[in-house]
Amino acid sequence: MECRQIGIVWPEPVQERHRTELQAFVGPDLVLDIEPVRTDPDPEPNITLALVEGLARDPQNGHAARRLAERGAQALAYGCTSASYVLGPEGDAAIIKEMQAASGLPATTTSSAVVEALRVLGVQTVAVLSPHIDDLNARLRVYLESSGFTVAAMVGLNLRCDIEDVEPAETRRIVESQVDRPDADAVFISCTGMRTAGIIDDIEASLGKPVVTANQATLWHAGRLTGVGMARPERGLLLATSPV
Repeated sequence: MECRQIGIVWPEPVQERHRTELQAFVGPDLVLDIEPVRTDPDPEPNITLALVEGLARDPQNGHAARRLAERGAQALAYGCTSASYVLGPEGDAAIIKEMQAASGLPATTTSSAVVEALRVLGVQTVAVLSPHIDDLNARLRVYLESSGFTVAAMVGLNLRCDIEDVEPAETRRIVESQVDRPDADAVFISCTGMRTAGIIDDIEASLGKPVVTANQATLWHAGRLTGVGMARPERGLLLATSPV
């Protein structure tokens, strides 16, 4: 089968560990390309509600989408959970519309991908781990509830920077000890900065339920938009099979 190319619009400068984490979810029939919206690192990173709202409204999102299309992408995804839920389902849809208009390609966002993944898995009630501050976590709860889900738990780490530094083993410990609830059909680990590729299968085995993570869902949904079903062993139930 001919390889298909996914383009990821990334709102911040791309670190090598971002590339490594995203690539871990890419199946053999897909090629990954990442385009940052901003290339200059913030000298004083501080993830606030106002900052994330600004990312959602950034007019450069469309320009990044166009550059990916020019390099051969066949489907696009906006790789940020918080910026795609912060303005609600309408704001999420606006980001998708902007990318589609700029590129002429099918597009999704992390938040839209998560919603689709939870629906495919038959989830009605979800427990959530978010690294972000409570102001953002409240917006995430509203977004998920507006999308038809019951949120059984919303555990926030209240981090304002360095989310990538959270060790996967610590993420697993928090999910198993603080996040999961008996009435939750699945667990969602929010934020594309969280490193989850190597722990999803282990958490699922421990909890006996699906685990959906931001990068996992983003790559899964973008792959579907290219027409390529993506099976990726050891990356969770969502990627265990590859129906388009």
